[in-house]
Amino acid sequence: MKLLIESIRSAIEKDCLIPALMSSLTIPDAMGQSLYPNLVRGNGKRAAGRQYAKWFDSWAANDFLFSDGPSNEDGAIPGQIFNGKMCWKLRCSLLHSGDYDVPVDAPEKDESFDYDYKFELVLHGCNTLCSYWSSSENGERATKSVTFRVDAASLASSLCDAAEACLKETGEAVSYPDLEVFDVAAWANRFSVR
Repeated sequence: MKLLIESIRSAIEKDCLIPALMSSLTIPDAMGQSLYPNLVRGNGKRAAGRQYAKWFDSWAANDFLFSDGPSNEDGAIPGQIFNGKMCWKLRCSLLHSGDYDVPVDAPEKDESFDYDYKFELVLHGCNTLCSYWSSSENGERATKSVTFRVDAASLASSLCDAAEACLKETGEAVSYPDLEVFDVAAWANRFSVR
């Protein structure tokens, strides 16, 4: 996991944001599987999406709040821009389809508005929640448009930070995967004449 984190951070420094993001979206997969092995489906197979979302919500979600209001009864945090379920959908969409078509569950409900929720992935931006609405005309209901924007570098960095924190806190109690790759260039450099 440490090699993966180092590689992602290096890609961010080199402004290779899409590869960094795509790699970082695999972190909650590995960490969730290791940390929550008992989250399984009825057939006994791992509930990958639930493991992923639980890990993200436990370790990374606080980086995607614009207010620190209390949780409501369905577990959604008011002001939360991005949560584990949305991150799972982004992961699936990016890694399997090459796009970021992420449907957004409407966290806000108000009888006086219709809602139009959208998700946008941005580069060189910031995490934001934008909403706007017009006044209703001719007795029609107004539509409140809400856009969740998540910056690729911010998400990749947050996932790395969360993984490091998780490893530090749970590393001795949980067996995490360790990517051990033989680096031929590093090995050969040991023998170069200086």
